[in-house]
Amino acid sequence: MLSGCCGQPVPRRLAIRKEVEALPPNPKVTDGVPLLYLGSGRKELQGAESELTYVVSDHRRDFTAHAADVRALLRNRFVILRP
Repeated sequence: MLSGCCGQPVPRRLAIRKEVEALPPNPKVTDGVPLLYLGSGRKELQGAESELTYVVSDHRRDFTAHAADVRALLRNRFVILRP
């Protein structure tokens, strides 16, 4: 296919495939509080009380936090209670 300018061929658009990064599993928390991460990129959130590490990203937004960690985690502007 030729473009409208100077007879140059139109470059084919190649789909850019993003590789989804494999994230380590989050800790299993019984009777935890469901939270939602709204930020972008990968982030490791450290529980202030339980010292558990929660790994979130724009590909894994939902996570369940230990109840003792919730107050501190909600201070992060990218973390909200899951509706």
